[in-house]
Amino acid sequence: MSDVTSEAPTRRSRFLGGVAPFVSAWLLAFAADGVLSTLDDLSMGLGAFHGLTLLREIVAAIVLAFAVFVALILVFVPQVPKRIFVLPAVYAFWANLWGWPLAATAGQPLSSLPLDFIQIALAALALYQVRKLSGRFLLRATDLPVKTHLVRRTFIALGVVFLGLLVAMPIVGAKLVASAVEEHTGGYIDFTSKGIEAHESVFTKDGKTVRLIGMIHIGEGRFYRDLFASFPSDALVLVEGVSDEKGLLKGKFSYNHIAGALGLAEQSGIQAEWMAKKAGETAQKPAADAAVPQVSNVIRADIDISDFSAKTVDFLREVGELYSAPSIWVAWRRIQSMSDRYTDKDVSAIYVELIDKRNAKLISTFDKNAGGCATVVIPWGAEHMPGIEKALRARGYVFQSRHALNVVEYAALF
Repeated sequence: MSDVTSEAPTRRSRFLGGVAPFVSAWLLAFAADGVLSTLDDLSMGLGAFHGLTLLREIVAAIVLAFAVFVALILVFVPQVPKRIFVLPAVYAFWANLWGWPLAATAGQPLSSLPLDFIQIALAALALYQVRKLSGRFLLRATDLPVKTHLVRRTFIALGVVFLGLLVAMPIVGAKLVASAVEEHTGGYIDFTSKGIEAHESVFTKDGKTVRLIGMIHIGEGRFYRDLFASFPSDALVLVEGVSDEKGLLKGKFSYNHIAGALGLAEQSGIQAEWMAKKAGETAQKPAADAAVPQVSNVIRADIDISDFSAKTVDFLREVGELYSAPSIWVAWRRIQSMSDRYTDKDVSAIYVELIDKRNAKLISTFDKNAGGCATVVIPWGAEHMPGIEKALRARGYVFQSRHALNVVEYAALF
């Protein structure tokens, strides 16, 4: 496949006449984003001002949005020199959607500067190449080389796009799911480049402290053990855990199967062991329907399965069967079956019961028992946290701090 690049014609198509300035303008915006990011990170890291943050975010959003079109141009318009634009385009997606491994230190002072410097270096190199090619920082259609075998190149490009989509779709899908979970939990769950983090928030009022800890039902055993061990001995701990005194679920709802498959631990089992130890009992692995040990300053502030509607009980029973599915194909068929039986309205009503109804019980227990306690610890599912926060603020509690807790490292899954 040979190319003819000796002489660029004096007259090119209108399409190339639009493409050339478009990719050039995008490259200039990419460079501006790098400069703004550097100045903003330096000013925030040195405790100066945050005046550039909004402008930086706007420019970054524009660069990322138009990077999609630049990528398509690089694939389908062979006249545009890939050696100039491919690295900035790849960086735009990598830094905004993943950033590993440099994003591992995100949140620390000046931690984003390495990414900023890489962006500026890539922009400077690309602009140097543009100027070397055209004598200016903006490409024109007449600066672009002539390419032959365009039909063959188009078919090759389609193959490249197809393979790229096969790789990108699972990554983008996982990113979208992670973002939805983070938003749904009010930031109490965070998917980082190293693993999954839960967050603990501290609220205070009149010398009293409330620790809200967003929990995940399965995680590394050391996370749960270290967390429970960190609770002050005199603190009031309001734990979650829906009971099933009438055996409506028949012991079918458990995360053990999923946890075991991933090599992780289930929260409820370690929680029950910790409570048994505090109660002075022999630490044994409880049965699925075992009663939670009673400890004087540890209260199960949750409801019973029988407090739910019949539809919610049926839903939980089916979810339990889904979690225990012997294979991913069986699980998929069960998901399809459930989606046929439960409407969006049904799911919304079930969600209200699972979250709001249980939160109401928790807050009622809090109001009844927290009066004489200096410290109250609430380790509940992360989805409950936004509602619990709202209830605490309504009672005059003031947010003080938040920090991350490492629940699962991706390396532990392999």
